[in-house]
Amino acid sequence: MAVTKALLPLVLQAALVGVLSAQTAPAIFAPSELYFGAEPTTVNPDWGCANGSPFSCWNHQLFGVEAYVGENQVWRQLGVEADARWLSWRGPASGLKENSYEAGPSYRLVGRRSLVVTADFRLGVGSITLPKGDGPGQGSYWIYSPGAHIEQRLTRAFSIRYEYEYQMWPGFANNGLTPNGFGVGVTYHPRPNVY
Repeated sequence: MAVTKALLPLVLQAALVGVLSAQTAPAIFAPSELYFGAEPTTVNPDWGCANGSPFSCWNHQLFGVEAYVGENQVWRQLGVEADARWLSWRGPASGLKENSYEAGPSYRLVGRRSLVVTADFRLGVGSITLPKGDGPGQGSYWIYSPGAHIEQRLTRAFSIRYEYEYQMWPGFANNGLTPNGFGVGVTYHPRPNVY
């Protein structure tokens, strides 16, 4: 009986601390939110370009579209995102295509009402189609890519997204492949929360 009387204040205190922290978390972190969107994107394919910078070989950039879906808060500032990117237009040679399918964690660096900055790291599969008769390497490869994006709210349900992604294809040919570039698109939040 004496043990029960001694433990009761500790249990009540622990419950009170848990309730208080649950009330303050939404003020610090944005509420969990599903989102999806699409963006046109331009990428230095790192095939047929002497320099790997996203600004070099500007006349030979691959153009395409990216679709993505994610949850911005799985635990605290950690979220998860998956994307698919199809790059089929232009490029340094006719017939060059690069596609990728990736998923991985994201980490919200800044979460304000009208601006969210997020860093992410994704793993997946990339495929490359080379122009007919050009060197070895055509096929599919495991890839990984660090990146970052900024979401600027337009309305409660829509935001503009600015993204940079640097993909690494270590299994491609001799030195690997590092396509990287930018995209600007629109994100839709079906259950909008205010940051």
